[in-house]
Amino acid sequence: MSLRAFAERSGLAGALLALVACQSQPPAVNPDDPEIVAAVDSILNRAVAAAMKVDAEGALSVSTMDETFTFITGDTMLTGYDQALAAFRQTYSMLQGQTNEVIEKRTRVLSPDVVLVSAVSEGTYTDKAGFTSAPVGLGSTLVFVRRNGEWRVIHFHQSVAR
Repeated sequence: MSLRAFAERSGLAGALLALVACQSQPPAVNPDDPEIVAAVDSILNRAVAAAMKVDAEGALSVSTMDETFTFITGDTMLTGYDQALAAFRQTYSMLQGQTNEVIEKRTRVLSPDVVLVSAVSEGTYTDKAGFTSAPVGLGSTLVFVRRNGEWRVIHFHQSVAR
C-alpha cells in the first residue's frame, strides 16, 4: 500500500489539512494604516522641531533610548542612545539653529509593530557666529518599533544628498 493510500484510509490527510489550516497567520496589515501613520508622523514632527532648536535630548527623545538604537550618517555609525546623544550634543554645541523642509516622504507600515519612514528634505544650519549654510539636501530612513504600546525610533540613517 502506498503512503498516500495509507494516509487517505487512516484519515491522516484530513488531519494534516486541518492542522495546516489552524496554523497562526500573521495579522493582516494595511501599509498605509492612517492611525499608525498619524502616530508616527506626530512623533517624527516632535523630533524635527527639537532638532531645529538644536535640542539634542529632544531630537533623540523619540529613540528607543537604549543600546538598541543606531544612528548612521556618512561613514559614522553611533550605537546606543548614550553614544548618539554625546555626538548630537557635540554637533549642536556649535549651532544656533537649523531648518528642515520635507520635500518628499513615504511612510510604510510593515507590521503592526514596525514602520519604515523614508524622506528627502532640504535644510540649513546656522552656526554660533551667525553664518547660515546654503541649503543642503538630506536623505533619511527611520525604522520605528512599537514596544509596550509606544512607538520609538530604533534606527535612523541620514545622508547628505547634495
